[in-house]
Amino acid sequence: MVPYGLFAESQRYRGLLKGDVGFSVHSCGNGSVMDKSDGGSEGVRKRVWVQNVAVSASLLEAKLNAVDVRLQGDERTEAEPLLEGVRVLLGRARDAAYRDNPIPTKWASWWRGTLIEAAYQNLHAAEALIVRLYSDDEVAAEVPEVIARVESGLNRDDPRRVSARRVMALPPGPSNRAKVSKLVEIGYAAGDMQHSRLRSFRNTTLVSAGILALFLLAFVVGVSRFPTAVPFCFQPTRDGPLYCPTGSSVPSSGDVWVISLLGLLGGALAAAVSIRNIRGTSTPYDLPIAVSILKVPFGVLTAIAAIIAIRGEFVPGLASLDSQAQILAYAFVFGYSQQLLTGMIDKQAQSLLEEIPSKDASHNRPEQSSQPSS
Repeated sequence: MVPYGLFAESQRYRGLLKGDVGFSVHSCGNGSVMDKSDGGSEGVRKRVWVQNVAVSASLLEAKLNAVDVRLQGDERTEAEPLLEGVRVLLGRARDAAYRDNPIPTKWASWWRGTLIEAAYQNLHAAEALIVRLYSDDEVAAEVPEVIARVESGLNRDDPRRVSARRVMALPPGPSNRAKVSKLVEIGYAAGDMQHSRLRSFRNTTLVSAGILALFLLAFVVGVSRFPTAVPFCFQPTRDGPLYCPTGSSVPSSGDVWVISLLGLLGGALAAAVSIRNIRGTSTPYDLPIAVSILKVPFGVLTAIAAIIAIRGEFVPGLASLDSQAQILAYAFVFGYSQQLLTGMIDKQAQSLLEEIPSKDASHNRPEQSSQPSS
């Protein structure tokens, strides 16, 4: 017998998944039910990942309805908890995608991935559970994709990859369905973990960019108040004129701002160029944008540091710059040259994007190793 709370929730989701978004059933604490109009979250539904969740949930619901029609008698009674469980999971996935439950703040959800993870984890759990209801032919059709997902999500030396390939040689039956269901769960869990690492890398990159920008802002403001403390002017000859970034003959508060702005332009140019080399991603986390943002304050940092190093005769062959135009040009060039440092971060980001599997069910199957003997 299905518990009332699960029944009420499944009835609500049964209506939602069939398109009835105007009425939903909720279980109250006292056992009664109430209806709730769904005002919709149209702004949220425009996101691509939300559409992916909605389409995947509808596809699984269609498969579930086909299974429901096929099952008869005792077999139908035994499968009832699984049928209702899948409906609940699909409903929760849509609730998360449409920001109905949970309801985090916009920025908290973006930072922690609350809605994305809740939607996809429920969707993945539903897909793993529904495999137990498939016929032998349907399970056989799912096996290649399941193996591809496991192999792309697990390390090469993970023994579960070998176990996944052995499933293809197993005879059909309940035992095989249970193993395939578990492999679906393992494959999606590995992918979800990699997406969590991707989100963590994005957040770390953005935090680093923010902290660096704050330190640079404090430095620029401090130097602008006391321009002689860190001068950016050059005097090629002992008795010659003094050349400053602002064109004046004495250090001024605007010198550090001019150098910073040119470094910022150089960093922005490097960010625009680097985007060309980073492939697009189907993940819901905008890692390429985060890496590009980091380049902007890095450009300011390298421009300021380079001009200070040249003035201190630290760079061989560049003991002194003899015009305002040279100072400005070097500030811009060194702002762009931060790519030598952030290029390593670009490679790490690209490596993560290439290795991570999509959260969707579709997969390009990796190259298979030799089939193990059973």
